[in-house]
Amino acid sequence: MAEPSNKTILLMDMEGSGRLRDSEQAVIHRMLYRVLHETLSAAAIEPTEYHSEDRGDGVFVLIDPAVPKPALLRALLTATPEQLVSTNRLAAEGARIRLRIVVHTGEVALDEFGAVGADLVHAFRLLDAPALRKELVATSEPSVLCVSNAVYQGVVRHAHPGVRPEHFHPLTVDSKEGATLTGWYHDISRRHTDTTGSEQPAAESTSSSIPAQAAAPVPRSEHSADAAPAPALHTRTGNFFFGTASIAGDAIAGDKHVGTSSTESTRHRDVEGSGE
Repeated sequence: MAEPSNKTILLMDMEGSGRLRDSEQAVIHRMLYRVLHETLSAAAIEPTEYHSEDRGDGVFVLIDPAVPKPALLRALLTATPEQLVSTNRLAAEGARIRLRIVVHTGEVALDEFGAVGADLVHAFRLLDAPALRKELVATSEPSVLCVSNAVYQGVVRHAHPGVRPEHFHPLTVDSKEGATLTGWYHDISRRHTDTTGSEQPAAESTSSSIPAQAAAPVPRSEHSADAAPAPALHTRTGNFFFGTASIAGDAIAGDKHVGTSSTESTRHRDVEGSGE
């Protein structure tokens, strides 16, 4: 088995081509490749930098990862719709094409039979998503672009020139493998407010905003349960005590005068002994 390598995966699929006659399908098939080549040229992608495979009513392209993805997205958002409008203007009513387009990135292996890899399957699951089909039906534009969540997170949300994340909107699809896949489709008529693409947690209650240090219980000493409470100290002086206070020695709530002279102390005792 060939070893996989990283590729940018581009898929294009034509809307409703199965309802057309063979002669009409041959015409729109050529139109599809004209649009593809104009898109790749607008993104400055050389023929040596991509590999394409036909899918009858669509095409998929594996692009060298060295090609800047913002350039590819800008081309898909501008050159592709313009080329579709120009091509459809010259086509008969039954030979006009509208495209679903997907861009993904991942590991793909190429062997003598073609391309294979889970990331390629992922891209095709997004291309076939009912939500993406509905978006193409609902829009008047000739194409709708969807990028995978990997491309959105890595490229789109960073708002490179010409790529505005507020115009990309999420969609989900349940794949055959059981996983739920997320894509982001482009719709310029609406604005998406959360351009980070991240799920925001539900708002917490006001009490949860209290700092942890303030909300945490004050630790008690090991013997605090058995210790007798210290007496509260009440005073009418200008000193204020909050809670309880334990005092060793004297407590003075006013002015304190201490005589240090030995002569003065002796005189004081003589006065007390004489009864003066």
